[in-house]
Amino acid sequence: MSKSKLTPMLQQYMEIKENTNDALVFYRLGDFYELFFEDAITASKVLDLVLTSRSAGGDEKAPMCGVPYHAAKSYIQKLVSAGYKVAIVEQVEDPKTAKGIVKREVVEIVTPGTYFEMDDNESREIASIESDLVYATIVSCDVVSGSIQAIRVMNEFVEIVKVLQQFQVHEIVVSSHFDPQTIQEIKNKTSIYVSYQEEIDDTVKHNDPSIKMALARLIQYLSYTHKRHLNHLDDVVVLNDQAYLRMDYATMTNLELIDHQNSQELSLYHYINKTKTNMGSRALKQALMKPLVSKEALILRHQQIDTLIVDYALYDGIIAELKESYDIHRVVARLSTDKHNAQDFVRLKKTLMVFETLQNMLASFEEFSFVRNADPLLELTHKLDTLIREDAPVTFKEGRTFNDGVNKELDELFELSRNGKNWLINYEKEQRDLTGIKNLKVSYNRAFGYFIEISKGQIANVKDEFGYIRKQTLTNAERYISEELQEYEVKSSQASDRILELETKLFNELSDYVKSYSKRIHSIGDIIANVDVLVAFAALSSKPGFTKPEFVEGKVLEIKTGKHPVLEDTLTEHQYIASDVDMNQDIKTLILTGPNMGGKSTFMRMVAVNVILAQMGCYVSCESMKLSLVDQIFTRMGASDDILMGQSTFMVEMTEAQRAITKATEQSLILFDEIGRGTSTYDGMALAQAIIEYINNVIKSRTIFSTHYHELVALETMLEGVHNISVEVHEENDHVTFLYRVIDGGADRSYGINVARLAHLPKTIIDRAKDNLKLLELSKENIQLDSKIIHVEVEPRAYSEIRERLLKHDVNNLTPIESLSLVSELQAILKGEENE
Repeated sequence: MSKSKLTPMLQQYMEIKENTNDALVFYRLGDFYELFFEDAITASKVLDLVLTSRSAGGDEKAPMCGVPYHAAKSYIQKLVSAGYKVAIVEQVEDPKTAKGIVKREVVEIVTPGTYFEMDDNESREIASIESDLVYATIVSCDVVSGSIQAIRVMNEFVEIVKVLQQFQVHEIVVSSHFDPQTIQEIKNKTSIYVSYQEEIDDTVKHNDPSIKMALARLIQYLSYTHKRHLNHLDDVVVLNDQAYLRMDYATMTNLELIDHQNSQELSLYHYINKTKTNMGSRALKQALMKPLVSKEALILRHQQIDTLIVDYALYDGIIAELKESYDIHRVVARLSTDKHNAQDFVRLKKTLMVFETLQNMLASFEEFSFVRNADPLLELTHKLDTLIREDAPVTFKEGRTFNDGVNKELDELFELSRNGKNWLINYEKEQRDLTGIKNLKVSYNRAFGYFIEISKGQIANVKDEFGYIRKQTLTNAERYISEELQEYEVKSSQASDRILELETKLFNELSDYVKSYSKRIHSIGDIIANVDVLVAFAALSSKPGFTKPEFVEGKVLEIKTGKHPVLEDTLTEHQYIASDVDMNQDIKTLILTGPNMGGKSTFMRMVAVNVILAQMGCYVSCESMKLSLVDQIFTRMGASDDILMGQSTFMVEMTEAQRAITKATEQSLILFDEIGRGTSTYDGMALAQAIIEYINNVIKSRTIFSTHYHELVALETMLEGVHNISVEVHEENDHVTFLYRVIDGGADRSYGINVARLAHLPKTIIDRAKDNLKLLELSKENIQLDSKIIHVEVEPRAYSEIRERLLKHDVNNLTPIESLSLVSELQAILKGEENE
C-alpha cells in the first residue's frame, strides 16, 4: 500500500520505521505500545499476542498488536532474548498544544547487547571489532557495570569467536566494510547479534589506533541506541598483558569454569558463588576468569579471608549489611540513561548507608584499607535522605515523592490535596443526608471525572432541587454530576498538574546532582562487590577439607590428597577418591595412563581447578598445597567447542597443541588429554612422543599428558623430568574395579575390553574381542621408542608466527600503508621474542 494513502498516524509510523528498519517499533498510543504491519506479525508470534487490525486508509487494514506500556518491560526482555531489537517511540510534545498528529520520536533502541533491565545478575556484553591484515581488536563493554576491556587476537574466525564466547558477548558492532565471510560465520554458528555502525565518536582518545577505532564505534553506537551519552562508562582496560593468569575460551570450557554441558549448577562458578549481591556475583565471575599472578596480592587476600574466617561476628555482620544493599551499578546505569525513578534514589541511599556501616566495621583492619580509605559520599547520602521519601512511588502520578519541607508550594498543594479527600468524604455524607439515599456513592474515573452514583432502585428519590445533572446510565445505576463536584474537580486537577510539574522539576534537579557523583558511586559499588567476593571466598575456604595454599618460588606444584570440589560435592555413586600431585624442578612432565572411565580427565581438572582457586586467593580442596605461580593454563580435553568451528577433532587437537607450544612459558601449566587419538595408532603415538619431548625439553612448563599409548611410559627412562603416573585399577578374573586414585607408575595396558564388558556389550562380542586381542598382540611388531630423539632442535618461537603471517599475504596486492603496518607488527613480534 502506498504510504501517501495511509492514515496520518500510520504515515508517521512508517517514517519512523524506515529510519529504524532493523528494529521492531513499539509505537506509543495512549496506555499501549502498538506494533503494525510486519512488526505486528513477528511480535504476535514471539510474544503469543492476539493479532488484530486497524484501518490503514481507504479499505485497507493494517495488522496490529500491542502491549500495555506499564508491562512493556517483560515483553521487551522476551523479544531481546529472542534476538530482536526494539525501538521505543514516545510522544515528544504536549498533545494539548500539538497541531495535527502529536510528534513522536524514537527515544531508545533496545538491543541484545545494551538491554540491562533484566532481574538477574548476568552481565550483558556488547563488543566492537576492528581488524587489519594480521590482527582483530575486540573492545567489549558491560553496559551495567560500565567496564570496557580490549583484547587483540589473530584475525581469524575461530580466534575471534572464542574471545566473543569467552566474554559472553550478545551483540557485536562493526562497519559495513568488515569481512563479510567472518560475519556470515558468526551468524551461522553463534547466536550473537550483528549490528552495523558507520559513524564513530570523534571525541574518543586512545594511544592504540585499533582500540581507538573500535572504542569510538562502540561509544557512538551506545549513544545512538540510548539517545544520549553514557557518562558511567570506565576507561578501557587492555587485556593483552600479564596482570592475571591467562586462560582462553577452550580452557575455560574444558575446565567447566563458568558453564557445564549438563547443567550450569555443576560449573565451578555456581559452586563458589556464595555472594549476596548482584554486583558481587558479577565481580566473582571476573575473578574466576582472571586469577591473580601477584604473590603480594594473594598474601593480602589470604589475610582478608583469614580475618573473616576467624572473626565470626564481623563475618555475620558484613553478610547482614550486604543483604540490605542494592545493585547500585545498575542504578548508575539507569541514571545515565534517564530510566531511573525515585525508588532508585531510595536504594542508592540505603546502599550508601550500608557502605558507611561497612567502613565502620572494617576501620581497624589494615588488610581492608581499600574500604576504609574510600569516600563514603556522606553529603550525597544526606541529600537523598533529606529530599526523598522512603515510600516514594515509581511514578509521580502514584503519590508523593519528596519529603515535607523541601518545597513550600509543594507542601501547600499536598495539604490542599489531603483536605480535598476529606472534602469528598464529607460531601458524600452530606448528599446521603440530603437525599436519604444510604447507598449513594461519590466516585471517580478517568473518563468522567468525579460523579455521584445512585442505584436503579433509588432513582425515584432524586429530586430536581438537588441540582444533579444526569451523566451516564448503567444497567443497575445512574451517574450524576453537580456544580460543587465540578468546581472541586477543576481545583483538584489544577493542583495535581502543578504537583506533577513541581515534582518533575525537583526530580530533574536532583538527578543532575546525583549524576555528578556517578563515577564515585560506581567505585563504591566496586568496593561493595569486592567485599562480597571476599565473604564468598571465606565461606568456601572455611568448609571442611579446604586448606590455605603455600606459594613458593621455582616450578613447584605439590598437592596432597587433592579433590575436585564440585565433583566431591555432587558425586552420588561413590565417594570421591583423592589423589596426590608432585611436580617440581626435577619432575615437570607427568605421563598419565590408565583406562577410560578411570578418572584421568577428572584428575587433570582437579589439578587445574585447585590452581585456579589458589590464584584467586581461595583455600583449596586438599590436605596441603605448594604452588609456584602459574602464568597461563592450556588444556585440550574434548571437542565440544570445535564442532562449532567445523573442524575435525584431530585438526583441533593439533591447533590447540600449537597454541600451547607457541604461547606457553616455563611458568605455564599444560593439560593434554589423549592428544593424537584422532589419527592412526602409529601417527598418533609418534606425534604424542614428539609433543612431549618438545614441551619437556624446550618449553619446560609443568605438563600433564594423559594417553592410551602406554608405550609412551618408556619416556620416563629416556627424558629427564618425565615421570609416569596412572589410574589405579583392581583386576580379578577378567573383571576390573576402578579405584579412581592416581598412583606412581605407568599402566601396561588400556583395559578396553574390560570397559566394554562394564558397558554390557553382548558376551559374544566380548569373547571375540579377547581372541582378536591375543592374535594382534602376538603378531604386532615390538614397538621401540627411539631413544635418540632426546635432543630437540629449538626453533625460535616467533619464527612460525612470522612465517605464517608472511605467507598469508600477496605482496603484489599490499598498499604502502599495509606494508608498513605489517613490518611494524613483525618487528613487535621479534622484540617480544628478544625480551623473553
